[in-house]
Amino acid sequence: GFERAFGLSLDAPGQLPLWAVILARSVAAALLVVAGVAALRRWRADRWPAALVLALPAVVVAALIVLAAVGQDSLPVLLDSAAQSQLRRDPEAPLFAASGIALVTLQALIGICFLGAAALSYQLFRRDRRGVDAYLAIGFTLAAFSQLHGAIHPGAFGSVVTTGDLLRVAFYAVLLIALAAESRGDVRQLHEANLELIRLREADMARATAEERARLAREIHDGMSQELWFAKLKQGRLLQLPDLSSGARGLGEEVAGAIESALAEARQAILALRPTEGATFGQVIERYVEDFADRFGIPAVCRSDPAAEGLSSRSQAELLRIVQEALNNTRKHADATRVQVEVEATPSGLRLTVSDNGRGFEPDTTPSRGYGLRSMQERAGLIGATLAIDSRPQDGTRVIIEVPVVEPAR
Repeated sequence: GFERAFGLSLDAPGQLPLWAVILARSVAAALLVVAGVAALRRWRADRWPAALVLALPAVVVAALIVLAAVGQDSLPVLLDSAAQSQLRRDPEAPLFAASGIALVTLQALIGICFLGAAALSYQLFRRDRRGVDAYLAIGFTLAAFSQLHGAIHPGAFGSVVTTGDLLRVAFYAVLLIALAAESRGDVRQLHEANLELIRLREADMARATAEERARLAREIHDGMSQELWFAKLKQGRLLQLPDLSSGARGLGEEVAGAIESALAEARQAILALRPTEGATFGQVIERYVEDFADRFGIPAVCRSDPAAEGLSSRSQAELLRIVQEALNNTRKHADATRVQVEVEATPSGLRLTVSDNGRGFEPDTTPSRGYGLRSMQERAGLIGATLAIDSRPQDGTRVIIEVPVVEPAR
């Protein structure tokens, strides 16, 4: 008896189902129009409390439907007795002329509101190019036509499925697609924003690192280097004294050599701390190798592939430090007469090789706990690279660093 009590049965169709549908959809259409205007005019969302937008309309509609159910007998007639008889006789036939003017007018007004919401969504799509607005425009257009179908073939009664119902189902499906598209777009935008934050963080870190390295380079140049030059001058004057014994003179020459070596180390440190001022990575490597050859009299050549410029500043800095340490080891231990530094592209990334023709050693029998080798391995690990030592006695040494194409996140 539930359907008969509320006028939902085709045996005794009432006015309540029609008024309930019209009331709910008119409020929904009005809210959609207001939402479209708010989006176009960029109204601030915090001006509209969530309870007012979400809860209040639903509560008001539910309360009005309850009041209408209590006073069903006094509801204005939307479907007269002739139309009700026709609906009972042939539920599948459209009513057309049997629909009252009030029913057609109200449904048409609701349809116009849905078309207005569709037009507003289309304007939003043209302005912002968001896919969700295009889906909403299509969905609201389907909803508008479903209201027109509802005017000529009311589907508010039980066991009746009309073309208006099918259009409304299509409208709901488009809404679900729009929600999925919006969620996917939000996730994509969030991912892009996170990538931008990572890029900004890395750029800020690189800038801060460059500033700190420049400060340290100035400190070394203006402080330690100047003191070493002063010590070198004093040591030179000391060696010119005529009354020095042969032992003291030999010791003084050793001290002068140590000071000269310290000055060379200081210059290399300054170059390492400020490597990329107005130069590419290949130019920095070549400059350092040339300085190494000039300082220590060891012929050295350098070849760098332009693909190395695609590495991050962090990777370039770590590779330069590895080259410096490898060349220092060559100078101190290899007794080499030729050094070669090469950066080349490989299918998996880049390969940097530092090779010499020195006396070499046996890696398996040589202790690997030295700070220099450990430092090179740690620097390679920081950028996701691998470091290998290829050496044999009397056959030189090759330090090989393999840098992958995709560098790990830091």
